[in-house]
Amino acid sequence: MIRSLDALRVFVTVARAHSMTAAADRLFVTPGAVSKRIRDLERELGTPLFDREHHAVRLTPKGVELYRVSQNLLDTLSSALTTFEQPVTADKPLVVSCEPTIAMQWLIPRLPDFYAQHPRIALHLFASGGPVDFQASAIDLALRRDDFEWGPEVFASRVADEITGIVASPAMVHSTSAARAMLHTTSRPSAWRPWRARLQQTWTVDRELEFEHFYLSLQAARAGLGVAVGSVYMVADQISAGELEAPMGFIADGSSYWLLSAAPIDSDERKVAFHHWLAAALRETANNPMPGA
Repeated sequence: MIRSLDALRVFVTVARAHSMTAAADRLFVTPGAVSKRIRDLERELGTPLFDREHHAVRLTPKGVELYRVSQNLLDTLSSALTTFEQPVTADKPLVVSCEPTIAMQWLIPRLPDFYAQHPRIALHLFASGGPVDFQASAIDLALRRDDFEWGPEVFASRVADEITGIVASPAMVHSTSAARAMLHTTSRPSAWRPWRARLQQTWTVDRELEFEHFYLSLQAARAGLGVAVGSVYMVADQISAGELEAPMGFIADGSSYWLLSAAPIDSDERKVAFHHWLAAALRETANNPMPGA
């Protein structure tokens, strides 16, 4: 299992440098430490990522896939934590905290639509999850799933059901091989609960891999490493692009997404505008998870 993003950072550095030694110089560690980290990563994923050639290394086909999604991950994380630049207005920016995977996979691609409808509202977006300390932070709104207690002092408005499905790359879905790897995420250990039996009735599970973040398990599925459970909001765009398929469709898993605030949402016209747009956009995705299906 990949326990941290540091393993991917080392992998990307080696891939760019085409050398364990050169990568070690860039990371300010020993070549032995880099080599060990890569060996551990290959063992955890169950596939070679590099072909060793004298003093150089070359990505295997699986390595190329992981390199592509790792670059996307690191670039998207950087983008998600960057303040969105908007023309200066007299209005105070609306600070929104959002769970990282849904921020990267769903919210950010749809922000142009929000800005088109509300050009005078400047959003400052932060990618984070779990409890929110509104008193100690400048956060105005937080989008969260109801997997923790936020307390009676928080004003909350439900905006969408959580809807999940089994997803995999088209090549894996249509493969003649019966065996599939089951991809887990430590950030949502109960994700497979409504799907495990259904998967095992359809395909043979030959191994189980675990990733630290939901985003990583979905990217691993996209790269063809196995089968993951994905929220419809996190995979709809990849399904539309033909990068993932959901062969068993989607079902509500019993949890929901809520918009949280330290003050009543209807007391601030910026919050009201974002709340209405968010609920409508989530509903549109939930109603059309697989365009053309």
